[in-house]
Amino acid sequence: MKRFNTKNNPTRQHKAIKKTINQTSHLVKRGQFGLRSLEYKQVDIKQINSIKMKILKEIKVLEKNTSLGKIKIWFYMRPKQAVTKLSPETRMGKGKGPIVSHCCYIRPGQLIFELSNLSKLKASELISSVQDSFSFKTQLLFKFY
Repeated sequence: MKRFNTKNNPTRQHKAIKKTINQTSHLVKRGQFGLRSLEYKQVDIKQINSIKMKILKEIKVLEKNTSLGKIKIWFYMRPKQAVTKLSPETRMGKGKGPIVSHCCYIRPGQLIFELSNLSKLKASELISSVQDSFSFKTQLLFKFY
């Protein structure tokens, strides 16, 4: 009997989840300060939008109070996966079901957002006020020069 090649098998359904830190997107590249996750989490599009609105509201308040100018922000949480759902009474064999919403899978070490044009004190204040709205552990990052 012929065995499947597991490395490049087209019928393979799922990828194995890596338990290590994502090495491609865990450093601050564009801004001076960043926030990264420390846990695996599935974040819904409603949670993403509420987090964005809270961050933008805090930034607007900071821009009024400081004379540093325009604060730049880069978001890295984008909803990529569709979430489907069938009613619990349906029998098997009826298909996948309609798309209910979209979500984003967060890995440990992945950047959530970056900030620039802020002082270190103001950035830590902003990020500490926003950290409460996340449902997973996060860490503040600084860019090293």
